Amino acid sequence: MTSEGAPQKARLNPDAFGRFLDWLSPDREQAARQYLEIRKKMVQLFIRRGCDHSDELADTTVDRAVLIFCREPDKYPEPMALCFGVARKVWLEYLREIRPDPLDSRDITVFDSDQSQVREHEARCLTTCIERLSIRERDLIVQYHQFRGREKIELRKRLAEQYGGFNKLRITAYRIRGRLNDCISGCMERATSGLVHM
Repeated sequence: MTSEGAPQKARLNPDAFGRFLDWLSPDREQAARQYLEIRKKMVQLFIRRGCDHSDELADTTVDRAVLIFCREPDKYPEPMALCFGVARKVWLEYLREIRPDPLDSRDITVFDSDQSQVREHEARCLTTCIERLSIRERDLIVQYHQFRGREKIELRKRLAEQYGGFNKLRITAYRIRGRLNDCISGCMERATSGLVHM
């Protein structure tokens, strides 16, 4: 059985997110408020631990908590406790990522060459996939991920007003991000099929 916070292969979708909101409260407005409070606490947790990109780590935490809950809905009695458990695993993963193992000097040339090619492919795939979105979707997803800290909070408040509230904004952003992820994954598989496995 997968432990809390371990990487999930299943993709978060609006149905799973809706089930999570129902778990928070049968009243959608109250559920949305509780969700925002949970996410706020996750962001604060990662900020206190000195993590870069605390918003993204908080999103990863809540995404995984949603998937874990949907897989075993009767196992976890309290949403906040589940999210804190997942956050601990996400934080440990973050620590491992910022302290990579040293490279063997014999592998550095090949590694750097492959990494450079992968980054070029990623940039091309991202551009291609974003261009396939409608103008409205493109504007939303670009704005949704702009800025940090107070600027990001203020921007998302304005976006929420345009899209009918935070809950609807988040679900819309998830749908777009899910389609982008699928598009980029497929593009990268085709683009990197000839590269040496790293």
